[in-house]
Formats: sequence, structure tokens, C-alpha cells
Amino acid sequence: MTARRTIQELIGCHDCGGNVSFSALACPHCGSREPAGPYVQSVKEQRLHRIEEKNDQTLIGMTVLCAGIGFFYGSVMIGAVGAFGYGLLGAMIGVPAGFIINASRRLFG
Repeated sequence: MTARRTIQELIGCHDCGGNVSFSALACPHCGSREPAGPYVQSVKEQRLHRIEEKNDQTLIGMTVLCAGIGFFYGSVMIGAVGAFGYGLLGAMIGVPAGFIINASRRLFG
């Protein structure tokens, strides 16, 4: 009768260097929760994160810009009451404008 043994693949712990099973949740030597080391993003994942961050910045920027223009216009033309209303209207215009810029960037860029 031959007994089969499965050989476990061992990796070096990122923190202490001890041998750890690839499927271990924590290092038995130092208790590190990431014995394989931190997750490293691929170049494609990094590019997608940068695009999403730029989209968020564009959306926030357009909303603040349009709300500021509306607030300024309302305060100059009508007064304090109009400033709030026109600022809100500007924000309502800025959100779709930022979305359109982001969508067109994805289509054409």
C-alpha cells in the first residue's frame, strides 16, 4: 500500500520571513494577517482607479463651480434670498454637466 502525501506550497511571510501555507489566513509565527504581503494592483487596475478619481474630481468641480456662479448671480441680481435659489439651481446644472464631461471623456478619450 502506498500512502499519498500532498505537498503544501509554502511561501515566505511578508513580515517575519517564516514559512507559511499559501492558504493560511494568518502567519503562525508572527500572526500577520497578510502573510503573502499586501495586494499589488496591476497597471490596468491602477489606470482605472486614476480615471475614476479624475471623474469624481470633475463632477465635484463642476457642481461647485456652477453652484458658485449661481450663488454669485443670485446675490448680485436679487439679494440673499435669490443667492440660495440660484446656487441650488447652479448645483442642479453642475451635476449633469460633470456627468456629461465624464461620459464624453470615456467615449472619445
